Amino acid sequence: MDNTNSVIIELLSLTDKKKQLFDSILEITLAQKKDIEENAANKIEGLVSKKQSVIDSIDEIDKSFSEKFKLLKKQLMVNSLEEVDFTKYPELKNLKLKVEEIMSMAQEIMLIERSNKEKLVSIMNEMKREIKQIKAGKKSIKAYERPITNNDGIYVDKKK
Repeated sequence: MDNTNSVIIELLSLTDKKKQLFDSILEITLAQKKDIEENAANKIEGLVSKKQSVIDSIDEIDKSFSEKFKLLKKQLMVNSLEEVDFTKYPELKNLKLKVEEIMSMAQEIMLIERSNKEKLVSIMNEMKREIKQIKAGKKSIKAYERPITNNDGIYVDKKK
């Protein structure tokens, strides 16, 4: 049982770290949203790489969490947290609530991401349209820049 409690404590610690990282992702995602709305995504590349490093850290935590969670289920001889007696292990209820909070944050982040993606697509389409107009303008300018060729005509002598 002591070993079980230590695993639960480790899981809680991992969950707290993951929540902090999710807070960071939420901040970065909101910064992306602000950048997209104000500057047409001028800082987006830096924010994406920053977010990717946080996501990589979360992946490491998830691996550790998964291993510890499998060990815990094996020790408690259950298939899910729903089967555990929370009166015997009250910290598991806390763990479950923290995991639900993280899942809720993930949903919120996904909604903001979806909105950001739609805005970026809109910005890209506008830029494509502007590029097409610029190319068309260049073509018309080139048409006026060509030197005028002497078109006096060609005369064919029909006398023989």
